[in-house]
Amino acid sequence: MATTGQWFVGKSVIVTGGGSGIGRATARRFGEEGARVCVADLNLESAQKVAADIVAKGGDAFACQVDVAEEADNERMVAETVKRHGGLDVAFLNAGYGGWPVDLLEGDVAEFDRIIAINLRGCYLGMRSVMRSIRSGGAVVATASIGGLMGVSFNAAYAASKHGVIGMVKSFAEAFAVKGVRINALCPGAVATAMTGYPDGDLGLSGDALPMVEFKGRAAPEYMAESVLFMASNRAAGMTGSYMVVDAGQTSNLSRPK
Repeated sequence: MATTGQWFVGKSVIVTGGGSGIGRATARRFGEEGARVCVADLNLESAQKVAADIVAKGGDAFACQVDVAEEADNERMVAETVKRHGGLDVAFLNAGYGGWPVDLLEGDVAEFDRIIAINLRGCYLGMRSVMRSIRSGGAVVATASIGGLMGVSFNAAYAASKHGVIGMVKSFAEAFAVKGVRINALCPGAVATAMTGYPDGDLGLSGDALPMVEFKGRAAPEYMAESVLFMASNRAAGMTGSYMVVDAGQTSNLSRPK
C-alpha cells in the first residue's frame, strides 16, 4: 500500500462521485489511510457498497445520496459530514458526467445544460458548501480533465465544463488560502471507468505496485487515486491554484500537421 505518512488518520474527507470509478478508488484509498470518509453519489446503492467495503476493512465511512447540481444536497452533504466527523478536512469534488456528443448546430441544448449543471455548477456548489466548513490546513481537489486543457471536437460542452473547473480552481485559490486551505485540480487522461464504457473493476494492487501505463494509454482509476491523495496531503503543501495532469503522455506532444 502506498502511504502519505499519517496525515489522513482521523481526518474527515468527502468524496463526490464516490460510488464508482475514480471516486470509488479514491474513497477506498482514503479509508485505507485512516480517514473518515463520506462517500457521496447520486446512486445511493453504489455509495453504500463503497462505504461498506471501507468499513469491512476496518475503516470509517458512511454513504450520502447527493445530486451535486442541487445546492441543498451539497449543503446537506457537508452538514452531515461535520455532524458525524466533527469537522471537514478534505474534499474531493469528483462527481461528473461525460454526456452525449453536443454538436454546434444539431446538438441537444438540454444535454448541454445537463453537462454544465453537473460538471461546472456542481463543482461550484461543492466549493461553496465546503468553503463554509473546511478546517484550516485542509485541502480541496476537483476533477477536471485534459479536456479542460484542449478542445474536444466531439463534445464541446464537456470541454467547456472542464475548462471552467480549472478556471474556478485558479480563481478561488486565494479565497481558500485565506482560510489556510489549498485547492487544486486533477486532469485525468483516458481512464477505464464505466463512464467511458469500460468495466468498472479494480486492479487489486497497492499504489507502490502500479506499473507504468503504456504511453498515451488508458489508466485505471487507482492511478488517479494516488495523485489525489498526494495533492490532498501535506506533501503537496506548496501546491495551490494549480492542476496535475495524469494522462500517460496524451497531451505531451503535437502531431505533425498534414
